[in-house]
Amino acid sequence: MFALYEPTQEHQQELFVDAHRRWPKRPYCSDDLESGLRIRSLMQALKKPYIQANPPYLRVWSIYDVDRPYCDYEKGEFHRSAVLAWEDANLPPPSWASVNRENGHAHLVYGLSAPVLIDGMGARDAPIRLLCSIEAMFRALLQADQGFSGLITKNPTHPLWKTLRGPQLFYDLHELAESLPGLEKFRPKARRVEEVGLGRNVTLFDHLRHWAYRNIRNYKGGGLSGWNAWLSLCNTKALVRNGDFPRPMDGKEVWHVARSVAKWTYKHFDIEASDARFSKTQAYRGSLGGKASGVMRRASSEGQRADARIMAAAGMTQLAIAQELGVTDRTVRNWLHGAD
Repeated sequence: MFALYEPTQEHQQELFVDAHRRWPKRPYCSDDLESGLRIRSLMQALKKPYIQANPPYLRVWSIYDVDRPYCDYEKGEFHRSAVLAWEDANLPPPSWASVNRENGHAHLVYGLSAPVLIDGMGARDAPIRLLCSIEAMFRALLQADQGFSGLITKNPTHPLWKTLRGPQLFYDLHELAESLPGLEKFRPKARRVEEVGLGRNVTLFDHLRHWAYRNIRNYKGGGLSGWNAWLSLCNTKALVRNGDFPRPMDGKEVWHVARSVAKWTYKHFDIEASDARFSKTQAYRGSLGGKASGVMRRASSEGQRADARIMAAAGMTQLAIAQELGVTDRTVRNWLHGAD
């Protein structure tokens, strides 16, 4: 059985190996969350009890807020400490756990050996969706706070908290996935995804790209002022959708998603080909009296074709795209290579 242990000073320093890559250079930090956050250098922030662990748009540490107390005598409920929630849920031990000495509430933190870029043009859809599903299932099994954004965590080096170390500092994403039977139930789909945590990024991306396919024609090629107006409209649409989330994302995160979708659709979405297929379909439908045909099926799948292209541009494999769209791997390959 694995166990957590109190780290030595050397073990604490291990948390900050490659700090320039794994921690923000100027993180948010605070002495008291109710008094607000301040931006400071990493060295200054490490003196505060609360600190931002993940750099902007990068997930290095997967953080869970478990607030169950040791016990609640009035309700007749008795629990093990929150710091052992991972053991009760049969999950791998966290990289570290920072525990409130007064009430036993804890932040359980898992380090990722290959950090996941979660926003921007370089972000790949497949690892984002895998991380999203892992975090959703971890939250459920740990009974962690669903509304916790993960921006700020208990500083593991601060004496206000009792910090315990796990036997493994970093996990491969697929290693975590293998520890979760039934993970597919938590994998985000284009129209069904948890709108908390990283799921917001996936939801916003899916919502915005479908809207963009239908609206790009008025802006591409210089119409209605072209690129600048299109980018502004995409950002506005993304901000409106972001406002529907129980915990909206930061405006800069929304901007990165909006710019990614706007840029791809403006450069790659083929309006003329889409219009030609639609016209041909309408004519063929009339001649056949509504009977099915290969041309009609091809036109009706144009939305899926566009989905496949943008997913491929985001880094998803053909197999992952096929599973997401409910088609065969061969169909996706034909779409991506322009075959009928």
